[in-house]
Amino acid sequence: MKVILLERINKLGRLGDVVEVRPGYGRNFLVPQGKAVLATPSNLASFAERKAALEAAEQERLQAAQARAAALADVAVRIALQAGEDGRLFGSVSHHDIARLLGEMGHPVSHSEVRLADGPIKRVGEHTARLHLHPEVELDIHVVVERA
Repeated sequence: MKVILLERINKLGRLGDVVEVRPGYGRNFLVPQGKAVLATPSNLASFAERKAALEAAEQERLQAAQARAAALADVAVRIALQAGEDGRLFGSVSHHDIARLLGEMGHPVSHSEVRLADGPIKRVGEHTARLHLHPEVELDIHVVVERA
């Protein structure tokens, strides 16, 4: 199935690229999310007319993500939880918890923008979480888990 991308998608293409994708991915994700349209002759013609507006909107999203990254550059999240004597937490710290704490600190972040490389944090100490704010904007923040 051929689609026209309406925004940059990692490992797939940039705005305006006509790419071949699996039918289920295009039909069930890309098109309903507004990330792509089917590559029909009429859609190609209408895309050519809208391309400048779409590029301007994409540039605004990039600048907004860069501004958010600059505001989050020196932020460290601290959380105190109960832990055993060996430093293992009774529970864990997930991407939902980190997003909630950042929101409480005045930096609203969606939980889908928080990436934990090794899964949920299960030990006391300093850890790193990656924030994926835009396909071209990522940054690492420090997460400090302390014993309560």
